[in-house]
Amino acid sequence: MTVGATATVLGGFWPQNGVNSLTQVSGEGEERRRIRQELGGMGMLRMREIIRALNGVAPGGTASKTIGRITETGELGGQRPIAAVSLINRATTAADVTEITTDFLTFTTNSSFGATPPANLDRNPLGTR
Repeated sequence: MTVGATATVLGGFWPQNGVNSLTQVSGEGEERRRIRQELGGMGMLRMREIIRALNGVAPGGTASKTIGRITETGELGGQRPIAAVSLINRATTAADVTEITTDFLTFTTNSSFGATPPANLDRNPLGTR
């Protein structure tokens, strides 16, 4: 985090309570926050482990992640057994690097329009010509 500008507070709640200046602190950017939100869910847990295994090393490192899951029993109550479930346990490959690059670092590869979007001369939201 970096410290930005300092603002002098002239009146109101803050000066009455002993605060005469406020300092702007800039943290992470909007892009980093959005990526963190996208990767933060359980659905992306497998991808996060592959990214962690590839962080700073060449393909070939082992990506593994095991989580606990409550299993079923025939009883109505009591303690439930917890089984270990392996989400991923394999060596990373060069194809993983390509997939991560395509999914997260390239925004034009999944476009269905080609090089230029089709003309939308009548400005119809459905895209008719």
